[in-house]
Amino acid sequence: MATFNQCTFIGRLGKDPEFTVTGDVKPITKFSLAVDQGKNQPTMWLNIVTWDKLAETVATYARKGMQVLVQGRLSLRPYKDKNGIDRQAVEIVASIVQLLEKRQGDIPVEPGDEPAPNG
Repeated sequence: MATFNQCTFIGRLGKDPEFTVTGDVKPITKFSLAVDQGKNQPTMWLNIVTWDKLAETVATYARKGMQVLVQGRLSLRPYKDKNGIDRQAVEIVASIVQLLEKRQGDIPVEPGDEPAPNG
């Protein structure tokens, strides 16, 4: 049986990305994404996770408030809360993060001098 798990969102970063390295030295970046759902609908907040080179690129170039396109897969990650109760976190594990605007204060560079923002 075939399966398919892919989602695409355009939204704004709710905070600066949080870059860390796992115990096995794998770069990971996490950030929240605010997605406007239109008139009379609440803003949808998503937790986004990026790995490896994409994590490094996002941590370098993305900032709070920037509009980005995120494409990836929906993931349910089990964890225990502070009371020891089993829970599941819903996350988007991104394969593409494309910056849709420049950071304020960026110095213009010649094409080819800057790594691609979507890693």
